[in-house]
Amino acid sequence: MSIQFTQEQARTLAGVSPETIRHWRKAVPYLSAKTGKAARYSFPELVGLAATNELVKALGVHIAAVSGGVDALFRLLMNSNVAAFQETVAVVTANKAALETKITACEQSALMVPLKPLVSRIQQSMLPALPNTEQATLPFPPKIVRSRS
Repeated sequence: MSIQFTQEQARTLAGVSPETIRHWRKAVPYLSAKTGKAARYSFPELVGLAATNELVKALGVHIAAVSGGVDALFRLLMNSNVAAFQETVAVVTANKAALETKITACEQSALMVPLKPLVSRIQQSMLPALPNTEQATLPFPPKIVRSRS
């Protein structure tokens, strides 16, 4: 069984607002089933949300223009090995998606999102680096002090 994330956790880890998710649910069939407080997201779905956010925010693409490709991307991510995401680039067109390790010639215009930085950012948010707990070396030697009581 895999870890499931609440909607609030998924939004926080993927960096999207509640309004954005609501809008995407109307445009992307895969996300339309993720409604209500009981909706849960898997790690591949978090990566899909983060990749979709990259397409929309960083590349300025309207979700309606790539809704078929984003829907295909979510389905691909759910059926893929999560360990392979570190070396994978999501290639999204208006109606299709592919997960590629090597980019070859494309038949049509496509948007590419490397998954490694998204996965790293999500993992870092889930498991932030622990602070160094080693005691620093004192700049002076310790001294025994006797009390005069």
